[in-house]
Amino acid sequence: MSLTDPDLSENIKKSSNFYKPWGDVQSIKFDDWWKDHKDLFGVTKVEEIKRVSNHPNSLNVSIPLNQTVTNSIKELRTMIEDKQIERMTELGIDPSNKKTTTVGFGQYEFTKGVEVRGRTLNEILVIYQIWISLGKPPVNMDLIKTINKTLRSRPKSQWVPMIMIDEDPEDYLNLIRQVRRLIKRGQKIIKSVSKGQFPGKSTLS
Repeated sequence: MSLTDPDLSENIKKSSNFYKPWGDVQSIKFDDWWKDHKDLFGVTKVEEIKRVSNHPNSLNVSIPLNQTVTNSIKELRTMIEDKQIERMTELGIDPSNKKTTTVGFGQYEFTKGVEVRGRTLNEILVIYQIWISLGKPPVNMDLIKTINKTLRSRPKSQWVPMIMIDEDPEDYLNLIRQVRRLIKRGQKIIKSVSKGQFPGKSTLS
């Protein structure tokens, strides 16, 4: 959606290298894209874990605290490099053609500590997408009725957000305020993504 908003074109240009490994994301279904690109995602930071990680792009180790840091790092370096080569080989990447074994997989990470409320996020982005496609018109009852009509006329699903189920609400001013708030939240999320920054807790909650 960031790619469809002309106001974000400059951000998109600046973050193009960041998203280059993602390839084409506009003319492909997400499930098909994910099948070929899921290995781009993984853990990207060193941290203490409370339970064993099953992620293929991570290595579980036990470090003795009574050993010098220098010795631990030396042992870790060898283990990590060997595991990186093994992982790249699993993915069909030739390690000998890479200047560094850290390139090629797992450089993107899902935002930690964020509870992604799928239904809320879906409502925000569906409304935002229609608003963008209409050329960012003023948020009023005409827009809300257009959104409602667009959603109800879809061939497979006539789903509409809970706040828009009543097509002729008594408190229409409150409805306008709610839709305006959703669109602003959508703008915030899309703007973050256009800069190569995954949405944080405040934009997904």
